[in-house]
Amino acid sequence: MNLLMDFFETVRRRRSIRHFTDAPVRDEDLMAMIEAARLAPSPRNEQPWHFIVIRDQQAISNLRDIVNALLDAQIKGADSKARKKALKNKRFGATNVFDAPVVVVVLTKPFPNPDPAKQPIFNQGLQGVSAAITHFHLAATALGYGGCWVVLPLELAQFEIEAVLRVRKPWFAVALLSVGVPAKAAGKTKRKPIEEIVTFE
Repeated sequence: MNLLMDFFETVRRRRSIRHFTDAPVRDEDLMAMIEAARLAPSPRNEQPWHFIVIRDQQAISNLRDIVNALLDAQIKGADSKARKKALKNKRFGATNVFDAPVVVVVLTKPFPNPDPAKQPIFNQGLQGVSAAITHFHLAATALGYGGCWVVLPLELAQFEIEAVLRVRKPWFAVALLSVGVPAKAAGKTKRKPIEEIVTFE
């Protein structure tokens, strides 16, 4: 693997990677990614996250089969050609995460609130988990790997995936992360200019 790169170069190089080589992810590198995620900030230092790291290829294939089966059922039951086409177009986005040698299922649990009936519209727990996922992906990039942060498989098969992985309440899955060696260099991604996204007062 490449030597650790400058932080800002890491940020610039990070891309959503969906195609991987057959090269494995080294255990020590995977632990470094998890450590980076562990060090992320979270509200009240609750650290509302848990990571299920799947390296067994049969287990990954089983998850792909579950998502494909549920997507097939939706396509079969669609009430129009347009709906069928829209669902078929989701196939790659729903399953490419399972092409990686490692898949990480990210869990969280409801953020504690003194008054559960009056939860704020901003979800503090998910904000903390998002920070951890970002740390994870930046560490992966710095170590020469790539991956993608996806939720579509959970939109299709959250309960089924949680059941297979024996996820117990109050925990629930919020994202799947792929990790592997990129099969090719990622292209440039357009970003809005700073002037469009910042207001200085």
